[in-house]
This record gives sequence, C-alpha cells and structure tokens, in this order.
Amino acid sequence: MASPVYYERIDSIFEELEDRLDMLDEDPDVAAAAGVINVTFRSGVVFVFSRQPPTEQLWLATPGGGFHYEWSGDANDWLDTKTGEAFRPFLVAQMAEHTGIAFSWS
Repeated sequence: MASPVYYERIDSIFEELEDRLDMLDEDPDVAAAAGVINVTFRSGVVFVFSRQPPTEQLWLATPGGGFHYEWSGDANDWLDTKTGEAFRPFLVAQMAEHTGIAFSWS
C-alpha cells in the first residue's frame, strides 16, 4: 500500500497539471477518473498520466513512449526511473514535440 506522502505528492502534481492544462489556449479535452488523466489535443494526440500506488510512481504515456517516474526529494520533482530526467521539463519537451504547444510550469 502506498504511503500517505505518496498520495499527497501525486495529488499535488495531478492538480497542478490539470490547472496548467486548463490555462492552455488550445483547450485540450482533459478527462480525469480513477487516478488517470487522459488529455486529447485537437490534433488527436493523446497523453495519459496515471497514478501507480503499488510502486509509488507517476506514469506518462505519449506518442514518444511510456515513462515511469519516482519522487526525488533531492530534485524536488518526479524523476524518470531509467534516465533520471525530471518530469516537468520532460513534459514541456514532449508537448512541444508531439503537439506543437508551448507548455509551461511557471
């Protein structure tokens, strides 16, 4: 069972993500249910964000592949389990590459 801290962190990043997506001029279709956020862009591109409580991870699926992230207190971000790349800048790059949308966390 996942720790309460995991749920706080994953809830926080999901809320922040939904808020930022809602601010986009492109107005993607954002559907959230049962720990999954499906984002469909006008181009038909789909990004899927999902909670993974058994492993305490955040998963991201894009046209570029599937990516798994674990929380790092040192980085204060979710880091890719294979590359160590931080979630936020990676998502910005994936959105630019696959949707042409300038997405920002600031």
